[in-house]
Amino acid sequence: MKELMENEAFCTGMNVGVHLYQQKVITAHKCREPLVIGDSLYYVQDGRERLQEVLEEICR
Repeated sequence: MKELMENEAFCTGMNVGVHLYQQKVITAHKCREPLVIGDSLYYVQDGRERLQEVLEEICR
């Protein structure tokens, strides 16, 4: 029983941790802010934003 409870607590902790990081990524995207991981900056784009960027580069 103890192992089952420890396993359940671990899984719950992992689920909460993943959810927190998902929210961080979604919030950064909605606010059009970079996502900072370590010393690196990342920008999250959806397909429509990326297509618009490519078309702008081609039409220059």
